[in-house]
Amino acid sequence: MIGRLLVANRGEIARRVFRTCRELGIETVAVFTDADASAPHTAEADQAVRLGAPLAYLDPERIVEAARRSGADAVHPGYGFLSENPGFARAVLDAGLTWIGPSPEAVAAMGKKIEAKALMAEAGVPVLPTIPLSPDGPVEMTAPVLVKASAGGGGRGMRVVRDPADLAGAVESARREALSAFGDGTLFAEPLLEGARHIEVQILADAHGTVWALGERECSIQRRHQKVIEEAPSPAVTPELRRELSEAAIRAARAIGYQGAGTVEFLLSDEGFFFLEMNTRLQVEHPVTECVYGVDLVRLQIEVAEGAHLAALPPSPVGHAIEARLYAEDSGGRPQSGVLHRFEIPGVDGEFGLGARLRLDSGVLSGTEVGVHYDPMLAKVVSYGRDRAEAARRLADALARARIHGLTTNRDLLVGVLRHPDFLSGALDTGFLDRHPAPAPLAGPEAVRLSALAAALAGAAANRAAARREGVLGGLPSGWRNVPSQPQRAVFRAEDGGRLEVAYRLTRDGLRAEGFEDVTLVAAEPGRVVLETAGLRHAFEVASYPGLNPGLNPGTVHVDSPLGPVRLTPVERLPEPAARVTPGALPAPMPGTVLRVEVKPGDVVEAGQPVVVLEAMKMEHLIVSPASGTVAALHVTPGAQIEAGVPLAVIEPSPPREPDGGLHAEGTGTEPAAEPGAEAGTAAGAGSDPDRGDLPGAEGHPETRPETGPETLPETRPETSADPGTPGGPEMGPEIGPEMSTEIGPETGTAIGAQIGREIGADPGGEATQQ
Repeated sequence: MIGRLLVANRGEIARRVFRTCRELGIETVAVFTDADASAPHTAEADQAVRLGAPLAYLDPERIVEAARRSGADAVHPGYGFLSENPGFARAVLDAGLTWIGPSPEAVAAMGKKIEAKALMAEAGVPVLPTIPLSPDGPVEMTAPVLVKASAGGGGRGMRVVRDPADLAGAVESARREALSAFGDGTLFAEPLLEGARHIEVQILADAHGTVWALGERECSIQRRHQKVIEEAPSPAVTPELRRELSEAAIRAARAIGYQGAGTVEFLLSDEGFFFLEMNTRLQVEHPVTECVYGVDLVRLQIEVAEGAHLAALPPSPVGHAIEARLYAEDSGGRPQSGVLHRFEIPGVDGEFGLGARLRLDSGVLSGTEVGVHYDPMLAKVVSYGRDRAEAARRLADALARARIHGLTTNRDLLVGVLRHPDFLSGALDTGFLDRHPAPAPLAGPEAVRLSALAAALAGAAANRAAARREGVLGGLPSGWRNVPSQPQRAVFRAEDGGRLEVAYRLTRDGLRAEGFEDVTLVAAEPGRVVLETAGLRHAFEVASYPGLNPGLNPGTVHVDSPLGPVRLTPVERLPEPAARVTPGALPAPMPGTVLRVEVKPGDVVEAGQPVVVLEAMKMEHLIVSPASGTVAALHVTPGAQIEAGVPLAVIEPSPPREPDGGLHAEGTGTEPAAEPGAEAGTAAGAGSDPDRGDLPGAEGHPETRPETGPETLPETRPETSADPGTPGGPEMGPEIGPEMSTEIGPETGTAIGAQIGREIGADPGGEATQQ
């Protein structure tokens, strides 16, 4: 019997294992790096052992030594990090400890996709044809293919190739990325199946020959090869197909003598289903299976490791469960870091627990500081219902009402998917987010305006409350004058970059706010404002968080209401001077290493043309020119380590031209005529998308007003692309150095942020999940 168990992982999976251990009466040991010294999982364990630097989670020797030092007699690997490292499993066993997982031999057998596919073919499991990619020999390509790394997963080393001319470059890039992420650059290719679904089967096997198949999970909602929403069962799987999938998964497990919990992943198309890979560990999305089958998979893992017998038949499924992965990332998928001031999901009736209608598996709490070293997933929110529609509605409502302050998240994307007619009808495939990439924000333009008014009124109420505490004429309205003069003003920056200016007076007759003639103030307190508009009352909960340096970072204001969550940045009336970026400068969107410089000074470039290739989070990222122009300067060389916000190059925009091709003389007041058929607004800047409004004056953004003085734009954050289920290092991220406070002037525009960071191989129509 296991008495003390060490979890060789962090975040929500460590907390999840601790929960089951407490119920079983097993003592717990956490390991933590310096970056996780204050993390929730570190505090919750009975003992915690410091490992050191952020990369130490990948050091088998340190983990085994931590187990010895703490007196643990068993190790649970969680997922990611070392969970699918056969050498680590062997080191645990050699140390005389119990390994909560399959044998090192089974882990190794599934560790290389090429060899794993051959084993599965021998076992009678359907597989796609394998196209070898030799570093020296030519490759015949007659149809679109997906280039894949034989080792690892999580989207690393994967490239969609539709044009044979692009194959060589895709192979070179994928090989570099695979070497960086997994230490193995072996590649192969498979036929690309468009419109397929990602389906996986949960298995559990004991040491006595019993193998369970606990149904399937639908994991087709993905972005950049990484799962976002998972559910059980799949709306596309019939009872007959479920039987066939389960039988194939059981054959796969028996072929390698599997023991413990694992997942067999398939690609489902009109042509049938095909083996993708086998994950020899617990999956991130295991809670949906637990909800539907009423089992505790972690408990079963532990009991199997102790030698228990599984029942002859698994339990039967009941109901439907859907899981949403909540990430700290912006609308472009770039991870965010900082303090999570408030984290509350309404309606949660079970944390890590079974039997909950709304379950929360979280690695963070209110006040947690989210760093740049690891995966940006904050939590998994799981809903359970009698049917799929009930589960989807409950989950969407809980996420929409959640109070998540301090960090930008993918919450709007999740709710948009859960409420989308195609999702609700079950019309899913791995290209779903390519077809529907940007759901509308939960808070529409009018909700943002009302939230800004509520924020201004709450701020005034807070000032009055402070004045009363200090005994300074606290009974007078804020901004009171003997003779009516200018209204009070508050200026905010919205998340989309738009400027919101609120001008109002509080008079004896009530609120008088410019542009809000039909709005009545019902109540205003420092944290709560009630407004009535068109006969409807709306309550706004307002929370303000000051920045560390009010002159350069004024903090944020979060406004939550049934109209949608809104995050605002106060604009200082008299801001501190800020450093200015050279016009045309191309800043790094994340910290990383310069792999290649694709241009040289004096080169003429087109909008979208690659300028620099960065490596960050063991993935390659193209930094492209935001507009057509000339490379005026280059500030980096291959191999350079750079921080977020550092200028990489300067692109001098091409001057506008007259309709006859001549140069347009500045100062004449004559605008160059648009070319026939050109859409209005495209003259704002080459390479811009008028629908995005990513240039001053474009639709969707107010014009930048230089007369208002310098304003600091939101900080650039590192871009990472990690999947907790990826072994061998993708959980790790580069460390950001000292933060930079820079301003991009109005002459530069904001198109830079919209264009940089495009990942190599991120084909908008590509298969997202063939791993």
